[in-house]
Amino acid sequence: MFGMTKKQFLKKSKNCLKETGIELLLIREIFNQEINSAIDLEEARQKLENIRKRLEDIFFQYEHLNPPSKCKTFQLNILNTLIILQESLVINSEYLILLKDGLNEPAHEKLEKSIDKLEKFRYDFKKLSREVDLYLPQR
Repeated sequence: MFGMTKKQFLKKSKNCLKETGIELLLIREIFNQEINSAIDLEEARQKLENIRKRLEDIFFQYEHLNPPSKCKTFQLNILNTLIILQESLVINSEYLILLKDGLNEPAHEKLEKSIDKLEKFRYDFKKLSREVDLYLPQR
C-alpha cells in the first residue's frame, strides 16, 4: 500500500490542527468559567469529557496516517502536542473532583497545573500551525 504525498499529509495535518483549534477555544472558555466560578462543576466535567472524546478521535485519526518518511517527525510532534492537551484536560478533571470533595488547596494547585499545560500546548500548537502554513503551498 502506498503512503501519502507530502502535500496530502500537510493538508491532513492542517485539518487536524484546525479541528484541535476549535476544541482549544472550547477548553479555554470552560477554564475561564472555572476561574471565575461561573460554571457548575458537573456541567464543566461533562463538557470536558465531551471535548476529551473528540480530541481522542482527532488523535487516533491523525495517528493512523501514513506520512512520507521525511514527515514522520512532524507527525510525532503533532501527536505529542495533542497528548499535552489531553493531559491538561485530565488534570483539570482532577481539579473538578478535588473541588467537589471540598479540597480547595489541592484543587487550586491542579487548576494552575492544568492551565500551565494548556499554555504549553498553545505555544507548541502555534509553532506547529506556522510550520504547516509555511510548507503547505497557498493557492
